[in-house]
Amino acid sequence: MYQSNSFYINSQNENDFFYPELINIFKIFTDKDYFHYCDDAEKTIYPQNTIAFIRVIGGSGKIYLTDNSIVLNENECIFLKFQDIKEYKSLSGIWEYSWTNFTCNAFKIPFKLNKTYTFSYSENEKYALDKLLHVGQGDIINTGYINALFLNYFYTIFIESNLDKQATLCDSGKKLIDEMCAFIQQKIYSKITIEEISLFFKITPRRLHQIFTKELNISPKQYILKKKMEEGYRLLVQTAIPINKIAYMLCFSSPYHFTNEFKKVFNQSPSQVRKMEKEYAKI
Repeated sequence: MYQSNSFYINSQNENDFFYPELINIFKIFTDKDYFHYCDDAEKTIYPQNTIAFIRVIGGSGKIYLTDNSIVLNENECIFLKFQDIKEYKSLSGIWEYSWTNFTCNAFKIPFKLNKTYTFSYSENEKYALDKLLHVGQGDIINTGYINALFLNYFYTIFIESNLDKQATLCDSGKKLIDEMCAFIQQKIYSKITIEEISLFFKITPRRLHQIFTKELNISPKQYILKKKMEEGYRLLVQTAIPINKIAYMLCFSSPYHFTNEFKKVFNQSPSQVRKMEKEYAKI
């Protein structure tokens, strides 16, 4: 008998060659009064190409850069040039975060600087971070092993979390899209907002957009407009309600706004559609 469980990598992806060299890492738990100023003396300790990876576990904080400032909330993280950071402070009663400073092969980094990423803080991530801290605080420092552990920590966040998120979208997206479409249909005579739908279904506007584009190949805003146009068409041909009243019933800002959007969808104005339907009715 022979049993094998394996896989092969047939080609190397050049973009996968990310080799970080860890300088230090901190896991910090602080209160609302916490504030830190990065003076010139501190910055001289770090190489010019040092990247700071800041990962918020709980609460929120604000980071002031040379040209702007960034607020980071729970489950958010960001990569910044360390030399651009001026100061940072807590914005909540409790602020828990990890801060990693490292250098790397700068031309092959699998992330974007100054971009805020959002991933849920998982048990796998907690384990990877705690193991990295535990080994780094040990008596024997093996930099190669520590850098490998940091790479594992990094990929736990950016690969595992993303795969989990995509799986969740795949499993729950089809059920959610039906429920959300029914919700929009029920609210067709209201001013429907993305924030209202997100709040009702307890998801972020970003995830809402992901589900609509994945399942229907259309954005939530485009879908809402499409359904309102379809209802407007139905009212035009099945009722004698004035066009301006239909516009306000469907919560358009003005009859002109309604007419303009209607023509984009049907290539005819509401009055032309109504006139055409009346002529057909005479035949």
